[in-house]
Amino acid sequence: MTQHPTYSSVLHRIALLTAIATFPLIFMGGLVTSHQAGMSVPDWPNSYGYNMFLFPPHLWIGGILYEHTHRLMATVVGFLSIILTLVAWKTEPRPWAKWLAASVLFTVILQGVLGGLRVVLVKLDLAIVHACLAQAFFCLAALTAIVTSKWWQKTSGPTVRPGTIRLAVICVLMIYLQLILGATMRHYQAGLAIPDLPLAYGKLLPPTTQAQLDTINQDRIWNLNLEPVTLTQIWLHFSHRIGACLVTTAVLALVATILIRHRGDRDLLLPAWILSALLIVQLGLGILTVYLRKPADIASAHVAVGALVLVSAFVIAVRTLRLYSLRTRLNETVRESFIKDQRHSGLHIVPA
Repeated sequence: MTQHPTYSSVLHRIALLTAIATFPLIFMGGLVTSHQAGMSVPDWPNSYGYNMFLFPPHLWIGGILYEHTHRLMATVVGFLSIILTLVAWKTEPRPWAKWLAASVLFTVILQGVLGGLRVVLVKLDLAIVHACLAQAFFCLAALTAIVTSKWWQKTSGPTVRPGTIRLAVICVLMIYLQLILGATMRHYQAGLAIPDLPLAYGKLLPPTTQAQLDTINQDRIWNLNLEPVTLTQIWLHFSHRIGACLVTTAVLALVATILIRHRGDRDLLLPAWILSALLIVQLGLGILTVYLRKPADIASAHVAVGALVLVSAFVIAVRTLRLYSLRTRLNETVRESFIKDQRHSGLHIVPA
């Protein structure tokens, strides 16, 4: 049986649990935003003067329920991050992996502080940063789970072309930018700024003038029973739709590349299929969010599945980089060994 001296099953399980626990936390954060409950508990780190852990359950009503349980789940992820860092510094022989675990702890602390400051300072922009950092933290936790896994130690894998790596990285960046745009749209109440789909108020492009906006707002108030919106909200929403089209194109290109070039490699093929399925679900949730007038559970699921789409693409990018680096390192080792053998045999090799 092959031994992997840098593998710790305990460390990997804690890292995996930290990443898994982050998913419901993001979903619960989406519920807070969807129910507009971000200021339901107006003090921090206490809850209405109570210690957060001693806040009476009979007071968990309305928006307080969503905000308070979100805080409690955040402490669970924070506690797991502390354990992860302690175990990593005790059992992990790779210095960079230790610091990776420490960065998980640092990021979750920063995330908690941002969430608290958003309440104390009543700053909407901090809520947007808080939401975006949550997605980055999810990727960071997933990366820790990957590098502490057996796969990281034992894989040799096929040759991965640089083009596949670039496409995977582009996908990750585009999805993350789309999630930033989505977070901005949600916090600025632009989720229903365009209430029809696939058109925008019956046209290909949304309104651009104040006169057009006035006509639209009259229709929203009297016929659609919706609040009036601004041009900024409308174009923010429309930009999110354009972003969805671009992300879909990039993801399909990445999946097609993997299916063509790596159809026999399960390490890339499985996450590619998962990414495809998640993309379909995400697009469906986005459509339902508009058609059903933004129900909180569906809108929050849209946020959470978006995070899964990001992490799935991120896993593919990390795995392609790992496979490429291992193959490059192997080729260099073989080349150096060949040159050394030839020199020992008396031949003079001029490196290319």
